[in-house]
Amino acid sequence: MLRSYKLYLMLLVSSIFFIVCQNQGSITSFVSNAAAASSPSASASGAADDMPLGVSGALSERLVAMADGELVYGEPVPAPAEKIRSRSLNFKDIPLKLNDRSSSTSAATTSLTTTTTTTTSTTAKTTTSTTTTTTPKSTVDKEAAQQLFPVDTKRLPPLYIITPTYRRPEQIPEMTRLGYTLKHVPNVLWIVVEDSENRTDAVTRLLEDIGVPYVQLAAPMPAQYRKQKVKPRGVSNRNRALQWIRANATEGILYFADDDNTYNLKLFEQLRHVRKVAMFPVGLISKYQVSSPIVKNGTITGFYDGWLGGRKYPLDMAGFAVSVKFLHSRPKAQMPFKPGYEEDGFLRSLEPLDLKEVELLASNCTEILTWHTQARKNPPAPALDRKKYGGTNLVQLTSWLV
Repeated sequence: MLRSYKLYLMLLVSSIFFIVCQNQGSITSFVSNAAAASSPSASASGAADDMPLGVSGALSERLVAMADGELVYGEPVPAPAEKIRSRSLNFKDIPLKLNDRSSSTSAATTSLTTTTTTTTSTTAKTTTSTTTTTTPKSTVDKEAAQQLFPVDTKRLPPLYIITPTYRRPEQIPEMTRLGYTLKHVPNVLWIVVEDSENRTDAVTRLLEDIGVPYVQLAAPMPAQYRKQKVKPRGVSNRNRALQWIRANATEGILYFADDDNTYNLKLFEQLRHVRKVAMFPVGLISKYQVSSPIVKNGTITGFYDGWLGGRKYPLDMAGFAVSVKFLHSRPKAQMPFKPGYEEDGFLRSLEPLDLKEVELLASNCTEILTWHTQARKNPPAPALDRKKYGGTNLVQLTSWLV
């Protein structure tokens, strides 16, 4: 009996050993797979290397596909777990196209499609037009556009800051000052419009470095105005920005913030809930050193400015803001190509506008929250002597200069 038991036990062990030997390959594969599952996979690691930090997978694929710069985020996009709620979008059901490569003037009209963008530039005094067609690699859906305004827009309406600019020695330092001011402002989109045929690399590089969400456009001054002694600077730029806002925004506030001004952050806080039009003082304007509505008992009774010029609204460009909804209610509102009367012409185009409806900011216009601090004009830098300084840091350094 005992011998039979031992024999049976030996047969059982032999059978187990034989089965293990026959399935050694399968067991080895199973162990390898289990070890691989316990550590990050090679494919996931490779994908992570290409994925922007803080961006979910689906959104990251869209961002990687936008290699031509159609969309620019000036700050990291939060992951879904970190995303602040943003239920109310401010964009129509059309492709949101940032970093517009096309140029246009105040009378330009843009048709957006899923494959092409066509921009026609016209002026009031000419019948000829030029058309530029580009094909973007991709368009941005509402989910991606939503990332521009991470805070609930019902609680904190977005600000559209319109800045016309042109190439000059003071351009980059003045844009730097304004850009880092806007960096402290939440729910802001900086619309930078260059007076040139195309966007310049210097401005693009600066905007990317600062990190404020932005749209970069190009809108050159029409040729006939460039011949005038006094030029209507910034008009085509601002009208192009108004066109962009009409096409893409439905809520919020627009404000013309020139790059040669200085701004108190309190001003942007007060702009948030403008219902129609708001006005406020601007310092360092004309011989009076200030341009402001005259307020008595909370009502505008006139305007205080060093040059009235027969204007109905003698204000500085930085002295008023407009609701986007109110702009939509005035579809023909734009800025005229009339030097010295740009602000007046634009505000007139918003009529009917009762002064009693105008909101008075800056403590009933008793404070100055923005200053016209123009930088000293500088002559262009002389050409670098390449024979003398070739191969030195000066070659690269002069690329910053005009």
